[in-house]
Amino acid sequence: MLTRRWARIMSLLIVLPFTIPFTASALIWSISLYGGGYGWFTYLLHIPYDPLYFSSTAIYSVTMVSIWTSIPFAFLIIFSSLKSIPQEITESARVDGLKLSEYYFSIANPLIGKAFWTAFILNFVLSLGNFDLPYVMTGGGPGYASTTLPLVVYQEFFLLGNVPAGAFFAAILSIIATVPSIGLLYAIKGKRSPMPSIKIRINDKVFKSILAAFTAVILFFLDMPVYWMVIVSIRSPLDDFVSPPDFLPSKIDPSYLILAAKTSVPYIITSLVVSISVAIITILISSAASFEINKNKKLSFLLPLSIYFYSLPSASYIIPVYLLIGFLGLLNTWWGLILASPVFTATYSVWLMFNFFSGLPKSYEEAADVFSIKNKFIRIILPLSRPVLISSFLLSFIFSWHLLFYPLVLTSTPYCMDFPPQGAQTVTIFALNSIGNLTINWGILASSALISSIPVLIVSWYAIDRVIRGAYRGGIKFV
Repeated sequence: MLTRRWARIMSLLIVLPFTIPFTASALIWSISLYGGGYGWFTYLLHIPYDPLYFSSTAIYSVTMVSIWTSIPFAFLIIFSSLKSIPQEITESARVDGLKLSEYYFSIANPLIGKAFWTAFILNFVLSLGNFDLPYVMTGGGPGYASTTLPLVVYQEFFLLGNVPAGAFFAAILSIIATVPSIGLLYAIKGKRSPMPSIKIRINDKVFKSILAAFTAVILFFLDMPVYWMVIVSIRSPLDDFVSPPDFLPSKIDPSYLILAAKTSVPYIITSLVVSISVAIITILISSAASFEINKNKKLSFLLPLSIYFYSLPSASYIIPVYLLIGFLGLLNTWWGLILASPVFTATYSVWLMFNFFSGLPKSYEEAADVFSIKNKFIRIILPLSRPVLISSFLLSFIFSWHLLFYPLVLTSTPYCMDFPPQGAQTVTIFALNSIGNLTINWGILASSALISSIPVLIVSWYAIDRVIRGAYRGGIKFV
């Protein structure tokens, strides 16, 4: 029990950046990097300038934050694959007296080789659609030093009103993303493991010490920005201008945090309604679709198609989505976001649920046929699929909560706390609004980032628990 408890705690610490909306991630790293001259990152590395303000360093800073947000997702894929290794293989390795290093490098890693390549290619594909981080941190600048193609699509179509140019760059982005998307399909569908078996024999104590040191460095890199966000949000404003940075606040002042909590209510309501609705719609669509794909070979082409659509950056089809939502008269409404967001979540959940249904014994369906049970999908399959349904629901909720591009394009005002609902800006827009035009209040910025992160942080605790229970028992199996 103690082992599992510590596994949950360590997993949450590793996946912590994944629970933070990308908008909030950009904000807390803006504080951490330089923070007006009082950030912890530049202080520890003795960097006397703001790397976001120089064209030679801005892109590297944005890339570093992108890596920071990508590590947890790769961890989820690889960790879930490790948990799905049959227990008898692990026990056989122990009986044969293999060292931990031998087990991981010669047995475990080759068995989950697909997971490594899937995590790599998937993160590569998703990074092509990186809009949130450069938009919030640098606005694509200085000049065009950190401008990505999604930023170009947004600027051309939504800021300049140049529809042909926006559509052209969206098409270019789709073409570029297609190449790694095909690689992702091969990585998922491939039978052989692309990871070689390496014989490395290291004493268990030494190997554990190396892993502990490496883990400590990774945890510091992953969790220090989150800790800094919390500290800046609750400390006295006077501590914002202390050099060297004060890592332990001398005085607790929650005034900014309370202010952010009060003003964020309309945005949080919208995010909750939209995220829960999207998660429910995702479950309804993807469960039926993935079951039919697994059962009917003629529909097998829908699985790679769904993975391909998931791999495409959101900027690739934002223009037709915007025109459709506008045609339906749903701009700046909850329904506009609810109908648009499953483009990401449903295609992703089909992938997860298909893997689950593939491992579901056929005897359940055969028993239903023998006893002439009608509606077997609803009465038998769905109850047995509860683990993967819960996991997919939680992950869909998290993904929906993170969205910035769609709320930025499809909404214009916050929820007015009236009925029928008017306004649909989400909590990511609320966090974005904390950046002032002339000056930046670090306390308000950190408080806004923290408030936007708390609900999804709570949900993520349960999502991680589903992974720790194992691929078949917990319902998450990526490859």
